[in-house]
Amino acid sequence: MANRKQFLSLIGGGAASFSIASLIRNGSEITNEVYNVNTFGAVGDGKTPSANAFQEAIDKAESDGGGVVLIPPGKYILEKTPLIGSNVHLKGSGPGTVLTGERTGNYQGAALISNKGQQASGYDGASGWSISNLAIDSPKTNGIVVTHASNVYISHIYGIEAFHHFIDTAGLNILCENLFLTGHSGTSTFQIDSLGNAQSIWDGQQAVSPNLDGTQTKNLILRSSIITATAGTEGNRPRHDTSIHFHGEVSEGIILSDLILGGAENGIYMDDGLSYSNMQISNITSYNHGRAIWFEESPIRQEQISIRGLIHQPEINADKAGEYCSITIYATDGLSLCGLQLKSPEDLPCKNAIELYSCSKAELSGIKAKGFGGTAILISDDLNRSDKKSNYIQIHGSIFEGFEYGLSKTSSHEDDEFIEWGNLFIDVKNQHKGTFKTLTTR
Repeated sequence: MANRKQFLSLIGGGAASFSIASLIRNGSEITNEVYNVNTFGAVGDGKTPSANAFQEAIDKAESDGGGVVLIPPGKYILEKTPLIGSNVHLKGSGPGTVLTGERTGNYQGAALISNKGQQASGYDGASGWSISNLAIDSPKTNGIVVTHASNVYISHIYGIEAFHHFIDTAGLNILCENLFLTGHSGTSTFQIDSLGNAQSIWDGQQAVSPNLDGTQTKNLILRSSIITATAGTEGNRPRHDTSIHFHGEVSEGIILSDLILGGAENGIYMDDGLSYSNMQISNITSYNHGRAIWFEESPIRQEQISIRGLIHQPEINADKAGEYCSITIYATDGLSLCGLQLKSPEDLPCKNAIELYSCSKAELSGIKAKGFGGTAILISDDLNRSDKKSNYIQIHGSIFEGFEYGLSKTSSHEDDEFIEWGNLFIDVKNQHKGTFKTLTTR
């Protein structure tokens, strides 16, 4: 623990300069000892199994009340999954510290690194731990897996290769920043998950599943990162699908900000049947050749989602000609889209820039969309269910160019449909398509 003088030196002149992250980054100054994995027998020669040495260093730090486990430069082979304990900060020396996992037989997958408390319930696993300043180059394994954990900090991770995901979360109060995931991952690069059917670890002989009690990811911040891991398959590896993947069943309190996304089919993708609420997405640049954001249909309505400051200019992909969309969102109450710049690949016909299905209480403003054919904003209901309707939607202060239609409304419902638009510059063939019960220009 830090003494009073060390603590005051960290917070400087006032509380405004203090943060948990600063304590973690300066962990070597506020703990009594640094636990060097080399001292416990780890060898960064790219061939010596070192997982046991990592675990011994972690266990020693935890038993002493917490501390920094230092990984010097080198390539370390982890033949099983080290588990980080509470108040332990696993810290490499930058991209020169490379971790790779080995698996017996033909098995591929399971966590490269995870945390203690695999069989815990809820968020009763290890807490107050961090991992930072290292590279993951591990084609046979997944990367960092957060399981039943709380108060977790992940930063300065360099993603070179991973079997499925570089990072997979199922925990509480997670801060991820300064990630450079630019290599190759088999499926989604960063996965926001719940404990339903994954997050296994490797005990040296076999994969071991955690307590799959459905614990969700709650209160997660992902910011200031570059997530452009490339698409493609190698052998029987699964197909890469998205930069950020919402895979957990029910989650809330998600902030995604200041990100560059690319290299995958979609930028941010949510599986069907999920429920998310209180989500903020801001300052995103997407080069993904499919959608920038795609939230699939769900029987449970999403609530309070804000998307502000997004640029989507996808890479040209001939296979997607005529199918281009920027944003597709289903069944959301309280949706805000503001300050978006959306542009389909030059001279390739597109479908729609923004698709809203059964959304209500939505405001769209400051949108600049350019396409070649298709519709700038499509609003539609779920025609198979009478309780899923689009209503109370306001569109204003936006510019649409080159589309066949500026606005299009598709619905079989006659009542309670209110769509208002005004202050639009629409340089398209047709201003709108479909029947609007309330259509107001200002």
